[in-house]
Amino acid sequence: MKKNEHVFGVCSGYTSDGHGVVKIDGFPLFVKGMMNKESGELVVTLVKKSYGFARLLKLDKVNEERVSPACPIAKQCGGCQLQHMSYKEQLAFKKQKVQDVIERIAKLDVQVEDVLGMTQPDHYRNKGQIPVGVVKGQVVTGFYRINSNTIIDTDSCGIQSVKINAVLQTMRSLFKKYGNAGVFRHLLIKHAFVTGEVMVVWIVRQKKFAHREEMVQELVQTIPEIKSVVLNLNTREDNVILGKQEEVLYGESFITDEINGLKFHISAKSFYQVNPVQTKVLYGKALEFCDLKGNETVIDLYCGVGTISMFLAQKAGKVIGIEIVEQAVRDARENAALNGLNNVEFVCSDAAAYAKKMSEQGGRADVVVVDPPRKGCDQVTLDSIVQMAPERLVYVSCDPATLARDLRILEGKGYRVEVVQPVDMFPWTHHVECVVSMSWAEK
Repeated sequence: MKKNEHVFGVCSGYTSDGHGVVKIDGFPLFVKGMMNKESGELVVTLVKKSYGFARLLKLDKVNEERVSPACPIAKQCGGCQLQHMSYKEQLAFKKQKVQDVIERIAKLDVQVEDVLGMTQPDHYRNKGQIPVGVVKGQVVTGFYRINSNTIIDTDSCGIQSVKINAVLQTMRSLFKKYGNAGVFRHLLIKHAFVTGEVMVVWIVRQKKFAHREEMVQELVQTIPEIKSVVLNLNTREDNVILGKQEEVLYGESFITDEINGLKFHISAKSFYQVNPVQTKVLYGKALEFCDLKGNETVIDLYCGVGTISMFLAQKAGKVIGIEIVEQAVRDARENAALNGLNNVEFVCSDAAAYAKKMSEQGGRADVVVVDPPRKGCDQVTLDSIVQMAPERLVYVSCDPATLARDLRILEGKGYRVEVVQPVDMFPWTHHVECVVSMSWAEK
């Protein structure tokens, strides 16, 4: 097989990122935008030793779940990879994605549950991170073209909240009115769904610039839900979005949101789940799998700003949250105090180091919850969890492949996987989160 060769093939499944898989004489080609059971003409674009890539030229047979992308820049943007699939097909793809790695990597005979999806999978994001530029004298805002730093100009996004889009449109008008868009690098807009409060962060190249005060005044007059305008100075030459220096231009340095009756202060740099509707579903499943009776000690590894910890503290005897990022720990402690929770404490420590220290000291917990970054847990963390031997272990994951790897290790050390529950936190993208319930099998 050679580059630029034209072939005809039938799609037999998907890659983990949603590309169609077409096998030509057993040789797999990955085809962006092609769906399962479709057939058509392809042109080969890249050939590797054991696989290749191809571009879809013409469909001969079309999957009945194919839809026209609602977003006009779907092909250029790359933020949403599955806009050609119906939502039903997206959920089916994500379930199979998880099932495949559970069988292939974890080597477990466990049936993955149906993905918990959304009733309304649009406008779900409570955070917009939008680059700003000036091209040939014209203001551009939007999202980067796939594999480039070119901004695809747009004034709205179908997965951002309607309010975030309104703020973006207002900012574009102000840029055009005052001609100072060149000072700006990004706009960061956060929208608290329950309270309705909005934060706008101006990420700029210099602190002082023409018409700064007028822009703040007009922005908050146009959109009264804005409770915070923060200037963030970033003079770096790399791709890091937020700088270290901040100045509050209007209101407070935070906005407040609620999940399941718990209040959270959200600052410019706070980590907060971007889909609040599904966050409640995800954390609710984690709480269900913990099976708390009211007197348990729970350790929450990689706790971030303590959202899961505080969910658990409503049912547990005591919760200890572990997080290595100092600012996140400060936010977690502040949020616990905000909610009057005195049975939760937060420790600033590397998760592996804390788990190892606790296991060496003979400490134990009734339940351990882990919510690691995409790379999953390291071996020290897994060994230390096993040494502590909690009766229940709940694993929250944003990457099915590293989840499967870790489940294989834990199964080999005495834990039994009971339920694998995928949750769709990011409709229209190939990402899927999972919550796994495990129990100590060796009695």
